[in-house]
Amino acid sequence: MIHSDKVNEVKKELTELPIDQMVSFLKAIANENRTKIVTALCSEKELCVCDIASILDITIANASSHLRKLHKEGVIKERKSGKHVYYSLDDDHVRTIIETTVTHMEELL
Repeated sequence: MIHSDKVNEVKKELTELPIDQMVSFLKAIANENRTKIVTALCSEKELCVCDIASILDITIANASSHLRKLHKEGVIKERKSGKHVYYSLDDDHVRTIIETTVTHMEELL
């Protein structure tokens, strides 16, 4: 038996949400290296691309590619200082998503 009132209410709520943007945001994080980058930025306020490449044991070019994707999707922001670019979380909502995910995974283990 379908509960039409509930179904219609949820359908209405879903049409009001930016689902496409939500999917893009979550896809940006849904990569092992990008998840590591975002998690590292939960520990350190900001890191430069060379630090991130070293942490992940990947090339600077590879790290830059991941950082571009995260920046494009609003997960991280950048700050330029001379020749260096420093990356940090875009806001505390991103930190909350990562911390909540870690807590959830720990509870499942």
